[in-house]
Amino acid sequence: MIILENVSKTYSTGVPALDGINLRVEKGEFVFIVGNSGSGKSTLIKLLLKELEPTEGKIYVNKRFINKITRRKLPQLRRDIGVVFQDFRLLEDRNVYDNVAFAMKVVEAPNRLIRGQVLSMLSMVGLLDKYKNFPSQMSGGEQQRVAIARALVNNPSILLCDEPTGNLDPENSWEIMKVLEEANRRGTTVVVVTHNMEIVDAMKKRTVTMNNGKIISDVKQGGGLYYED
Repeated sequence: MIILENVSKTYSTGVPALDGINLRVEKGEFVFIVGNSGSGKSTLIKLLLKELEPTEGKIYVNKRFINKITRRKLPQLRRDIGVVFQDFRLLEDRNVYDNVAFAMKVVEAPNRLIRGQVLSMLSMVGLLDKYKNFPSQMSGGEQQRVAIARALVNNPSILLCDEPTGNLDPENSWEIMKVLEEANRRGTTVVVVTHNMEIVDAMKKRTVTMNNGKIISDVKQGGGLYYED
């Protein structure tokens, strides 16, 4: 599903962001990636999306060797990866339904499929009754649930979440994690970058800890080490 082999990334400034990362995430896993600011977590996400290129090493996503994927084929890669950000990134001039439907229109999904799939996703995140609302009429937690519905509407096999609860209070943060857990239960591989150690500790999922561009521990669900440096 996701494989990184000896992956390093050094920025043009000479600053090393990742240093010899080895990581394997299997289909259907739920994985937290944690660490201090500057530990390399967001760089890792950008490499998986091919927003950045590794300085060294190999990256495979869904059995594709993405180092060699051309710009022309990038949309095909990204269709199978849903992404959720800290700042929601909703279209303010469109209502909830149109925000989610937009993701299907971008990939030219047939109109006959869009309505049913959008309403199904809104039902999953608990916002079916607010499909006509605009982002400005919704709480931060509700906006993030819309963002998750949008990320999942094309049935990606992988969902990457970069600090999805960073702008939310504890109650809304837990609601978001319930939605992510439900997506995972339905078969989506979920990778969550977060600073929220209270949630990480409580959910007892596989947890990868990074520091100074390296993975220093990899603790599997329920305890026990994959790896520790």
